[in-house]
Amino acid sequence: MSRSPLAPSAATAPTPSAPAAAHRPADILADVPEEVRAEVAELFEQAVAEHRTSGVTWAVIGGHAHDRPVLTHGAAGGEHLVDGAPAPGSGPMRRESISRIASMTKSFTAAAILALRDEGRLRLDDEVAEHLPEAAGLLRGTQHLLLADSPALTLRHLLTMSAGLVTDNPWGDRQEAMTREEFARLLAEGLGFVHRPGTGFEYSNTGYALLGRVIDEVAGAPYPQVIHDRFLRPLGMEDTAFSREGLPEDRVATGHRLADREDATRFEAVPFDAPGVYGAMAGLYSSVDDVARWVRFLAAAELPPARAAEGSAGSTGGDFLLAAASRREMQQVHRLQVTPPLPAGPDGVSPGFDRVRGYGMGLVVERFADLGEIVSHSGGYPGYGSFMAWHRGSGVGIVALANSKYAPAVPLGMQALRVLARRLPGLLSAPAPAADPRTLQAAAAILDWLRTGDDAPADAWFADSMDLDQPREERLRRRDAALEAAGLRREDLERLSAESAEVVSRAHLRWTLPAADAGPTPLQLRIDLEMDPRRLALVQAVTVRTAPVG
Repeated sequence: MSRSPLAPSAATAPTPSAPAAAHRPADILADVPEEVRAEVAELFEQAVAEHRTSGVTWAVIGGHAHDRPVLTHGAAGGEHLVDGAPAPGSGPMRRESISRIASMTKSFTAAAILALRDEGRLRLDDEVAEHLPEAAGLLRGTQHLLLADSPALTLRHLLTMSAGLVTDNPWGDRQEAMTREEFARLLAEGLGFVHRPGTGFEYSNTGYALLGRVIDEVAGAPYPQVIHDRFLRPLGMEDTAFSREGLPEDRVATGHRLADREDATRFEAVPFDAPGVYGAMAGLYSSVDDVARWVRFLAAAELPPARAAEGSAGSTGGDFLLAAASRREMQQVHRLQVTPPLPAGPDGVSPGFDRVRGYGMGLVVERFADLGEIVSHSGGYPGYGSFMAWHRGSGVGIVALANSKYAPAVPLGMQALRVLARRLPGLLSAPAPAADPRTLQAAAAILDWLRTGDDAPADAWFADSMDLDQPREERLRRRDAALEAAGLRREDLERLSAESAEVVSRAHLRWTLPAADAGPTPLQLRIDLEMDPRRLALVQAVTVRTAPVG
């Protein structure tokens, strides 16, 4: 293949590597102990034993503190079944098995669009028709009179699943081989919409097929070549491709449909499809090791600046492929997804939701009460099911590739992450934020003021809002009242220092002291300090109060 206009020059672009993490925190485990690996493996093995999937290969992905892209891995089931048994010449699923990753492909499509944006070759708020003329009539016609007042359809709408195009999973899954000419005729005939662009979330494979065509036109090279040259080759993803041609045939797992039986004979082989326009939404083949490389490339964008400067494993050495800022942009919630409420309680009222879920750009972003923020994408395809997910703060993740239609890769992957979080506390933990040096300077002065009441620290560090909001004498009375309520004395404040504060953010510190008398409802003294927004910041708030422990 000739080099895509989008691809970095081989002469000038370094190959990303995973440099040694010289300053790895001591409390982060470099390996997954065998008993924990066995517990994760049991999840996937049980899914095969219960005939929920014909086969699966999985891996735990190393995070920011790890040198190794894969911490541990496993596999279960077979690569190709016939009448419930391994086909002649086939073997079990293994680490090297290659499967379709289906809609996980969308993250590559989104990354390519952002790379073109970064090079000034398009804008996310460009109308789709500006780059793809055959899309000009999508919002016109009698079938869309309700959309007459809608904004033009943009690339941003497509990226964030907010275009309003009809969800098309079963139909779209069967369109991979569609040619450009057939796709142009499809657009000319019109598409269905469920809401006005920019007003809601609706998952659309056709929207990402449109983005693939935009990449064709803007990059001046076929979409598969652009993805290969821009990302797959530089990242060393040799097992990842849009076509089986060139992949080791003996490692490509056959996909299976689910027939109406309950035993292993339910898995029936599905013919492979050929590459085409809809490949931009789900066309890639890959292995767990290659997906781990991709996940680490994306996850490294969240490294704190200091950690990135240290050269932590998987760090921003990939900026020449796609800037860390653009990778972070992919991983922000751009469109909230509707999730069902939890069941109503005895009072008939639901307690809320089990998560906050939204769509970024080719990625899903969720916040769970027990895990924190998880970035992911799943894939479901004729014959395959897949899932990649990582914890935003630590970068530790999971990938599962299964070779049966809509295999339960998502619940298995999430259960695996919860096993890791439960069995290895600290593995899925975000690094603590660092306070700004000026915040620490202010903290030392304010602690001095709280202990002594002297005006000098207040004169030096109080912003103009402080005395306007509360006279200093009142602040000190509130201090004394909070100390008394907690059964503490002013001398107890000597136990606090700027360095002992909890860092809520670079500009917000918090101290806590347990109350002297636990009582039926344990209390603590809590002190919060917040800096104002100026570069040479001063203290805009100091709050001293009692609060329940926890």
